[in-house]
Amino acid sequence: MVKKILTIALIIYVAVFGLAVLFQRFIMLHPAKLDKAYAFDFPDAQEFYVTPEPSINLNALMFVTTDTAKKGVVMYLHGNSHNIKVWGKYAKQFTSRGYDVIMYDYRGFGKSNGRLDEKNLLEDAQKVLQDIQRRYSPNKTVIYGRSLGTGVATKLAMDNQIKTLILETPYTCIPDVAWSHAPLFPYSKACEFTIPTYEWITKVKVPIHIFHGTDDQIIPYEHSLKLVELLKKKPDDILTTLPGGRHRGLDKFKEYQTKLDEILK
Repeated sequence: MVKKILTIALIIYVAVFGLAVLFQRFIMLHPAKLDKAYAFDFPDAQEFYVTPEPSINLNALMFVTTDTAKKGVVMYLHGNSHNIKVWGKYAKQFTSRGYDVIMYDYRGFGKSNGRLDEKNLLEDAQKVLQDIQRRYSPNKTVIYGRSLGTGVATKLAMDNQIKTLILETPYTCIPDVAWSHAPLFPYSKACEFTIPTYEWITKVKVPIHIFHGTDDQIIPYEHSLKLVELLKKKPDDILTTLPGGRHRGLDKFKEYQTKLDEILK
């Protein structure tokens, strides 16, 4: 009887793991497409495309600050859902502080075409940054990563000269995020996306700041604590902890806005 129960349990385990592997892209990525003719409702934004390789066009928006004393540019790498139609509303927290902002959609998001994978996610980001730095000097370039975008932002900061790296709700790596939700399977052996932020962040030479809420239901706060530990920093020096903060809405906290003022002064 025990052997039969164990056999059934093993079959269920393997079946559930198999389904998780099969549907991992559906679980992780939630892009929303836009018609090519869609007109963005952002008066301060200019639309353009970056072509990282033939036949691939990444849709982007450049939000221009009205501040006469421009401080530089923020390259904003968004999360795993929606598109820049939704994410564009966050540009004002940078344009209001004297920075232009450039956001783009990953492959398969918004008006951007192609199929996203880890390799082209990272390579496309590098191409977009190169395009940005033809217009802005590296010492005026801030990279801001949010959720999925934090790992990509960290890789860019490791590989390029920039001014500052800002991470909102970062993760150590994608398999660790999966383990946080269901500590059952060998995700590191099966995840299509790994994005090892924990490996890259220790090689970043520019100032880093992290924002994370203690009640984040998607990427647990402990991921940021681990990254801070790897950097051998005191949490108060590099991490703004937002008590009760969840995965979204951190910009509503006074502490977030105060720290952003300090970073982007």
